[in-house]
Amino acid sequence: MIELNKEEISAMDMSYAKKLAIKGQDNFDAEPGKEAYKLYAYLSKTFNYKTILDVGTRFGNSALALSKNGRNKVISYNIVEEGASQIVKNNITWKVVDFRNDDTIPWDKVALILLDVDPHNGKLERDMLDYLSKIGWSGTIILDDIKKSSSMSSFWNSLPEEKKQDITQFGHASGTGILEFNKQ
Repeated sequence: MIELNKEEISAMDMSYAKKLAIKGQDNFDAEPGKEAYKLYAYLSKTFNYKTILDVGTRFGNSALALSKNGRNKVISYNIVEEGASQIVKNNITWKVVDFRNDDTIPWDKVALILLDVDPHNGKLERDMLDYLSKIGWSGTIILDDIKKSSSMSSFWNSLPEEKKQDITQFGHASGTGILEFNKQ
């Protein structure tokens, strides 16, 4: 599993994201355990020259956090435009499409996927994991809001214990988990 350092996560400089964000700028200052943006920035610095998928763009704040390491490329997906595409950062690409319908994804370079999709009921998340399994992808998945509802908790609890880690203390108050997906 990934080793996390709360002091290093807390110390992440998020000023670049606050300047570019269209909404929720104050959330970038929130401490780990309240908001997950500093965690996302920290995780982006654990590898280089990889692709990160942000599934559930909304206003783009997660993608901004994940773009902290400029050596990585972030592709952010939403099924409706909610304003994020007006944010310009050289290592972020905004797409208004279900990622499962994007045949341009360089799957061999994708190291990390953030799943943060409404309505957070565990069903859509399960469908997405089934898709990733079907295409044979392996890597690290961050799941947001794992404690937001009983259905999300049930989904989280259904995942193999040895492949997951509850990292809510470092992430979002409504629950953050890491899943080592299809890794041997």
